[in-house]
Amino acid sequence: MLSDVFGRKNNESAEPQEKKNESKNAAFMESNRKSSSVAVISEDVEFKGVLSFTNQLEIHGRFEGEIQTVGPLLIGESAVVKASVKSESKVVIRGKVQGNIHAKDKVEVLGNAQLYGDVRAPKFSLAETAVFVGKSDTLGGKAPANDFANIFSRLDKVAKSASTTPPTSATK
Repeated sequence: MLSDVFGRKNNESAEPQEKKNESKNAAFMESNRKSSSVAVISEDVEFKGVLSFTNQLEIHGRFEGEIQTVGPLLIGESAVVKASVKSESKVVIRGKVQGNIHAKDKVEVLGNAQLYGDVRAPKFSLAETAVFVGKSDTLGGKAPANDFANIFSRLDKVAKSASTTPPTSATK
């Protein structure tokens, strides 16, 4: 059954899994908050420019510009960000983002987040309720393996043999 292939029982919805992922992210961000310094742009802050940081950054306000990060980036539910993002870590989006994101770890778009831009990261997850308009590249610009080249190998052989065999004419 397809539900078994995708790891769900018929009566199990995607929502509990999404809530588990969100609680894992909250725990991750909380553990980082305790172990290292966290920079926060609060809801009442508007900022334009270039942000560069090595630890964790949480944006809950409005930002426009460019973000360069070594540490994790959390874009909160109330945040509105218009920026290109280059991250050596993970990017978690819960608010609204317009701009391309390049992360070396992963990009997660959670809850009712909105992302308008292209994503380039080895791992990319998108919540069922989130909005994503753009392209995603999880291969790092590498060409995909040509696993589908011979998917119709029997049909290709029949087509080739039919084209090389001269047609027979029926005479009466």
